[in-house]
Amino acid sequence: MGRFEPSRWALLPLAAILFACQGKPAGSPVPAHPTSTRPAPTVALPPATPTPQAVAPTSSSPAACPEEPDRWSLIPIESGGKPVSPPSQRIDPPCVYEALARDLARTLVPAPDAPIPSVADRTLSVPWFWAPGTEIPQTQVRPDRPGDFVAFYDARGRKIDEFFLPYTAVATGDPDFPVLVYIYDDKPQEAWGTLHREGEEDLWVRYEIQGGEVVRSVIVMVYDAQARRWVPGAYPRNAPTPRAVHAVPAGSAEQLAGLFGLPLWRRGELLARAGLKDIFPDSVNPAALKPAATFVVSPEGMERR
Repeated sequence: MGRFEPSRWALLPLAAILFACQGKPAGSPVPAHPTSTRPAPTVALPPATPTPQAVAPTSSSPAACPEEPDRWSLIPIESGGKPVSPPSQRIDPPCVYEALARDLARTLVPAPDAPIPSVADRTLSVPWFWAPGTEIPQTQVRPDRPGDFVAFYDARGRKIDEFFLPYTAVATGDPDFPVLVYIYDDKPQEAWGTLHREGEEDLWVRYEIQGGEVVRSVIVMVYDAQARRWVPGAYPRNAPTPRAVHAVPAGSAEQLAGLFGLPLWRRGELLARAGLKDIFPDSVNPAALKPAATFVVSPEGMERR
């Protein structure tokens, strides 16, 4: 998979361990370029690249919700009448998030209609958003395809029904992939994580949470203007993604969704709406698991113990 790793698991140490075991080389770090945190005005997106393969609206895809990104706007998110920091944005019209939910579900488990980029080998340079801060460095993202899959369990071995919050949207400046959405992926009481790769034994990692109750990671989805669907994004392995995994208080995602007026999805809900079944068991026996490593997650980030 080269020096990019899909964000669904690259933000966790699972793939890093797997790559190390297979002798895969790490990529070169990408320099950070801090930008201003001053709120941006409403952004009108550039026209989408025309495509004869575009799917016409149907009864399940109402004409009232445009698929053309040039008909969308990015609106600064406010709380209490003031812009939030960093300057986050939501997509208008809100119905666009329904397609995002559909395509996100198809990255969680193997799916016959998995979102695959219509343009190969495209790298986007975009601001990095994770949580309130004074600097927003640039990072790189490449539209990718789902290939490996992950699930998370609590200390008793019960599968966690993750929360997904599409925290902010940014314009990329690329006509083929004009919009990127950062998504908070929250796992309450996470104690175990597993990575599934077809044809290989599942890999397990142990987690300990300090200073919080929820492990939060930041994943990305990118809009493919030609295919008119959302595809997963991949980060460079050594990209500047500060606190890409960190601990947050219980209920944080629910609170943010309420304050910002953003959708909040559970893993099980997404899969059910897409007509997909989870490939991971509802529970496992922690005593039988052999972790490849143990990681401590705190509000400051994550480190190997």
